[in-house]
Amino acid sequence: MQYNLSNKVDVRSFNMKVDYLLLKGKRVNLVEVKDTRTSLQNASLHLFFTMITDQLNDLGMEYRYFGVTGKELSMMYTDHIVKEFFWKPIQLALFDIESTTKLTTEQMNDVIDVITNFFAEKGVVVEFPNRESLK
Repeated sequence: MQYNLSNKVDVRSFNMKVDYLLLKGKRVNLVEVKDTRTSLQNASLHLFFTMITDQLNDLGMEYRYFGVTGKELSMMYTDHIVKEFFWKPIQLALFDIESTTKLTTEQMNDVIDVITNFFAEKGVVVEFPNRESLK
Protein backbone atom coordinates (compact mmCIF):
# COMPACT_ATOMS: atom_id res chain seq x y z
CA MET A 1 0.00 0.00 0.00
CA GLN A 2 1.23 3.49 -0.83
CA TYR A 3 0.37 6.61 1.15
CA ASN A 4 0.87 10.18 -0.02
CA LEU A 5 1.91 11.90 3.20
CA SER A 6 1.03 15.32 1.77
CA ASN A 7 -2.61 14.24 1.55
CA LYS A 8 -4.60 14.51 4.82
CA VAL A 9 -6.81 11.52 4.03
CA ASP A 10 -3.77 9.34 3.25
CA VAL A 11 -2.04 10.54 6.44
CA ARG A 12 -5.06 9.44 8.53
CA SER A 13 -5.13 6.05 6.78
CA PHE A 14 -1.38 5.67 7.26
CA ASN A 15 -1.62 6.50 10.96
CA MET A 16 -4.45 3.98 11.43
CA LYS A 17 -2.37 1.30 9.68
CA VAL A 18 0.67 2.11 11.84
CA ASP A 19 -1.45 1.98 15.01
CA TYR A 20 -2.77 -1.42 13.98
CA LEU A 21 0.71 -2.75 13.23
CA LEU A 22 2.01 -1.42 16.56
CA LEU A 23 -0.86 -3.06 18.43
CA LYS A 24 -0.11 -6.40 16.75
CA GLY A 25 3.66 -6.05 17.30
CA LYS A 26 4.35 -6.46 13.60
CA ARG A 27 7.63 -5.72 11.84
CA VAL A 28 7.61 -3.30 8.94
CA ASN A 29 9.95 -2.28 6.18
CA LEU A 30 9.50 1.27 4.90
CA VAL A 31 10.52 2.13 1.36
CA GLU A 32 10.59 5.74 0.25
CA VAL A 33 8.92 6.25 -3.11
CA LYS A 34 10.46 9.03 -5.18
CA ASP A 35 8.17 11.25 -7.17
CA THR A 36 8.19 10.77 -10.92
CA ARG A 37 7.71 13.60 -13.36
CA THR A 38 4.70 15.88 -13.37
CA SER A 39 2.39 16.45 -16.33
CA LEU A 40 4.14 19.80 -16.92
CA GLN A 41 7.51 18.03 -17.00
CA ASN A 42 6.03 15.45 -19.38
CA ALA A 43 4.86 18.21 -21.73
CA SER A 44 8.29 19.83 -21.48
CA LEU A 45 10.02 16.55 -22.27
CA HIS A 46 8.01 16.07 -25.46
CA LEU A 47 8.55 19.71 -26.44
CA PHE A 48 12.29 19.10 -25.89
CA PHE A 49 12.14 16.20 -28.39
CA THR A 50 10.39 18.49 -30.88
CA MET A 51 12.95 21.27 -30.38
CA ILE A 52 15.81 18.86 -31.07
CA THR A 53 13.98 17.44 -34.09
CA ASP A 54 13.35 20.92 -35.53
CA GLN A 55 16.98 21.99 -35.10
CA LEU A 56 18.38 18.83 -36.69
CA ASN A 57 15.99 19.09 -39.63
CA ASP A 58 16.65 22.85 -40.03
CA LEU A 59 20.37 22.08 -40.24
CA GLY A 60 19.64 19.57 -43.01
CA MET A 61 20.77 16.61 -40.95
CA GLU A 62 19.19 13.27 -41.72
CA TYR A 63 18.71 10.18 -39.62
CA ARG A 64 20.29 7.12 -41.19
CA TYR A 65 18.66 3.78 -40.46
CA PHE A 66 20.30 0.47 -41.35
CA GLY A 67 17.65 -2.01 -40.21
CA VAL A 68 15.78 -2.90 -43.39
CA THR A 69 17.46 -5.93 -45.01
CA GLY A 70 20.89 -4.33 -44.76
CA LYS A 71 19.93 -1.25 -46.77
CA GLU A 72 20.49 2.26 -45.54
CA LEU A 73 17.47 4.53 -45.27
CA SER A 74 17.83 8.26 -44.84
CA MET A 75 14.98 10.28 -43.39
CA MET A 76 14.17 13.48 -41.56
CA TYR A 77 14.30 13.37 -37.77
CA THR A 78 11.07 12.90 -35.83
CA ASP A 79 10.23 13.23 -32.14
CA HIS A 80 9.96 9.46 -31.98
CA ILE A 81 13.48 9.00 -33.39
CA VAL A 82 14.91 11.46 -30.87
CA LYS A 83 13.12 9.73 -27.98
CA GLU A 84 13.89 6.14 -29.00
CA PHE A 85 17.43 6.50 -30.38
CA PHE A 86 18.88 9.33 -28.27
CA TRP A 87 16.95 9.72 -25.01
CA LYS A 88 16.09 6.12 -24.14
CA PRO A 89 19.56 4.57 -24.71
CA ILE A 90 21.10 7.24 -22.44
CA GLN A 91 18.36 6.72 -19.85
CA LEU A 92 18.91 2.96 -19.95
CA ALA A 93 22.69 3.28 -19.67
CA LEU A 94 22.50 5.69 -16.74
CA PHE A 95 19.67 4.17 -14.71
CA ASP A 96 18.64 0.83 -16.21
CA ILE A 97 15.10 2.20 -16.53
CA GLU A 98 13.21 1.55 -19.77
CA SER A 99 10.15 3.78 -19.41
CA THR A 100 10.45 7.56 -19.30
CA THR A 101 7.48 7.59 -16.93
CA LYS A 102 9.57 5.91 -14.23
CA LEU A 103 12.23 8.64 -14.10
CA THR A 104 12.53 11.02 -11.17
CA THR A 105 13.07 14.71 -11.82
CA GLU A 106 16.74 14.34 -10.87
CA GLN A 107 17.21 11.46 -13.31
CA MET A 108 15.53 13.46 -16.08
CA ASN A 109 17.96 16.31 -15.42
CA ASP A 110 20.91 13.92 -15.74
CA VAL A 111 19.71 12.66 -19.14
CA ILE A 112 19.02 16.23 -20.29
CA ASP A 113 22.59 17.22 -19.36
CA VAL A 114 24.07 14.36 -21.40
CA ILE A 115 21.90 15.17 -24.43
CA THR A 116 22.44 18.93 -24.38
CA ASN A 117 26.21 18.44 -24.04
CA PHE A 118 26.25 15.91 -26.87
CA PHE A 119 24.36 18.19 -29.23
CA ALA A 120 26.35 21.27 -28.18
CA GLU A 121 29.51 19.50 -29.36
CA LYS A 122 27.79 19.07 -32.76
CA GLY A 123 26.79 22.74 -32.94
CA VAL A 124 23.15 22.13 -32.07
CA VAL A 125 22.10 24.22 -29.09
CA VAL A 126 19.00 23.06 -27.26
CA GLU A 127 17.73 24.03 -23.84
CA PHE A 128 15.12 22.17 -21.87
CA PRO A 129 11.83 24.12 -22.06
CA ASN A 130 10.70 26.22 -19.11
CA ARG A 131 7.25 27.48 -18.13
CA GLU A 132 7.46 30.46 -20.52
CA SER A 133 8.20 28.27 -23.54
CA LEU A 134 5.18 26.10 -22.73
CA LYS A 135 2.77 29.05 -22.87
